[in-house]
Amino acid sequence: MRCAVIGVGHLGRHHARLLGGLPGAELVALVDSDAERAAAVAEPLGVPVLSSAEQLPDDVAAVSVAVPTSAHQAVVEPLLRRGMHVLVEKPMAATLDQARSMEALARERGLVLHVGHVERFNPALAAFRDLDARPRFIEAHRLAPFNYRTLDTSVVMDLMIHDIDIVLSLARAPLASVDAVGSRVLGEHVDIASARLTFEDGCVANLTASRVSFEPMRKTRVFADEAFVSMDLGSRKAFVVRKEPGFDLGSLDATAMATVEPKDTFREFVSQGLLALDEYDLDSPDANPLRDELAAFVAEVAGGPSGAGVDGKAGLAAMELAAAVSESMAAHRWTDG
Repeated sequence: MRCAVIGVGHLGRHHARLLGGLPGAELVALVDSDAERAAAVAEPLGVPVLSSAEQLPDDVAAVSVAVPTSAHQAVVEPLLRRGMHVLVEKPMAATLDQARSMEALARERGLVLHVGHVERFNPALAAFRDLDARPRFIEAHRLAPFNYRTLDTSVVMDLMIHDIDIVLSLARAPLASVDAVGSRVLGEHVDIASARLTFEDGCVANLTASRVSFEPMRKTRVFADEAFVSMDLGSRKAFVVRKEPGFDLGSLDATAMATVEPKDTFREFVSQGLLALDEYDLDSPDANPLRDELAAFVAEVAGGPSGAGVDGKAGLAAMELAAAVSESMAAHRWTDG
């Protein structure tokens, strides 16, 4: 399958490196307005550089788009009209109307449109999803130092949208309410935001995102009746804890527990057969979410199963909820008295 990457900046260079190494994918071109930057990425890959997407050969089947969000619609829709399948980085588009237009066009043309919500491919989250557990409570903290690269959008679209997509992928009921607050700190758009999402089955998700933090933090925890997952993308560690059949705290060996340090409680539960603990090293060569995201895209374009990636419908749903969060923030009233 002949593939191309448009935009080889901060994220696109990794798309190019990984896409070219996937079985069944042949990277045939890179597109970027910065010829010098593109040449530096293209040279070790042995592929030509083009200055515009219009120069892509008609036989290119799949394109990964990693340009600034403001250009997503302008780049993606002409590709779809040419019959090319597209993976576009998140957020899907600069506005909700643009995202709706892109999703509708891909659907009408029968083309694959994926959105780069790479966190879906975190192995610990995938393992939790495989348990088919109903989430009761979700919390996520996604904090980052200030970055001039993301000044063109709010922290909701820049960072929180990752966690919005995760929540929507796990939720088992329709959204009931959104309550959010946010504030500009350094830029023209909201730099810090907190949202509480409540679903009709009672599940609650608390999300915090900031790009004015001194230290980065990317932690997510999901709790269900029978299991929970904890992911720390800073330490690159994650684990899933599951109740074993017949779980009963009353069966604990109290004598053994008396000498256990609090930090070792879960491991003692495991040793007594009450819990199962699966640990994940997110720096393992086997754990590469971006590679897996690209592989899911290529596989679906090749006629493989759908559902592994974040399709246009799911990308649009994340945009719609992000817009609802932004509307709730806008309705919040600050007072000085």
